[in-house]
Amino acid sequence: MATASGNQEMFTSRFAFLMASVGFAVGLGNIWRFPYIAGENGGGAFVVVYLACVFLIGVPVLMAELMIGRRGKASPPHAVANVAEESGASRQWQWVGAMGVLAAFMIQVTYAVVAGWVLWYLFKAVSGDFASFDAMASDAAFAGVMDNNIGMLFWMILGLLMTGLIIYAGVQDGIERAVRIMMPVLFGLMVLLVIYNIFAGGFGTAVSWLFTPDFSKLGPEMFLVAIGQAFFSIGVSMGGMMTFGSYLPQEISITRSVLFIIVADTMAICSRQGTNAISAIGLPSTSMP
Repeated sequence: MATASGNQEMFTSRFAFLMASVGFAVGLGNIWRFPYIAGENGGGAFVVVYLACVFLIGVPVLMAELMIGRRGKASPPHAVANVAEESGASRQWQWVGAMGVLAAFMIQVTYAVVAGWVLWYLFKAVSGDFASFDAMASDAAFAGVMDNNIGMLFWMILGLLMTGLIIYAGVQDGIERAVRIMMPVLFGLMVLLVIYNIFAGGFGTAVSWLFTPDFSKLGPEMFLVAIGQAFFSIGVSMGGMMTFGSYLPQEISITRSVLFIIVADTMAICSRQGTNAISAIGLPSTSMP
């Protein structure tokens, strides 16, 4: 979408908008990246700094992106240009929005490959290829995936086609329908994984390893890592939230929506830390030091 339109689609409900926004925010930054970043940068000390960055920096930026999107009623470059023009500034501010779109594209290059891996692994799981797997078999299976360029290309293209079809269907018939199903299923699976890992062994030791604070690592480098993680985790500065804002009805509160997104994003991180802490230190759950 380039410019505002009088008959532009809008999210039909606050729930649909929140599920789409949370779906954009929750991703590799929460489920995979955060555990080892936290573990390597002071554990609980990093978590405190990260949360401070989220609420003191991430929240205002997220609110600003949604407000610019809703006011500009266009894609990020044109939304920024429209708001700038209304305020008497130059439309060249559109390049700020364009940088967000470029960032999203660069991230998507990686995500497309990972999405292909997920679909391929889902196919393998359903077909029973993972029966009686151990750590060595898992490593061998992933090495086989990495060596099969044709297979990775096929599953990546399939993932892009599925995503493209959802977007092509529009905001209400595509994105809303997808997130109303996918997001509750995602959070349900995460809860089940947490329950499984509590009883699988090593959960308490892994959580202790991850959250025990090491204040000796406090410093400028940790703050930079925490700020970067906060931006990556909640999905700001990537054009997506500004785009969602352009489809946000006026009656929906941005402040309450942002707080919900932040809380849901943080809960997604917390629900995966025990499982991923074990993976982050590279040890099976029954052999934690």
